[in-house]
Amino acid sequence: MEKPPSVPPPSEPEPEPEDIETKYIDLCFERIRQVRLVQQVIIMNVDGLPIRSTLENTEDTVTAAGLYASLKDKAAYFLRTIDPEDEFLMLRVRTRKNEAIISTDPEHGLLYITVQAPE
Repeated sequence: MEKPPSVPPPSEPEPEPEDIETKYIDLCFERIRQVRLVQQVIIMNVDGLPIRSTLENTEDTVTAAGLYASLKDKAAYFLRTIDPEDEFLMLRVRTRKNEAIISTDPEHGLLYITVQAPE
């Protein structure tokens, strides 16, 4: 016996927006971690709070996140003094042993910190 056409077929419930955001963060985190030279990854929200990190110690993660967020804020401030209509997207700092990349995702309100070995 067939169902009447007025009854919609059963479907999956739509995922909650929170679940979509979590999946996006997890996907980004894994993609960054799989890059060959990457040693550390921290993903933070716009308030500078770490969401995901490869650092094992929570205290180290919070400290590093705060320092990188401060560096990003200072670079963004400097850029605004040059051109108030421009926005910060990425900062790359290279030392002899490491390279730190701070990049933003304004659409999702995220800040990505990647520490990698320089090529």
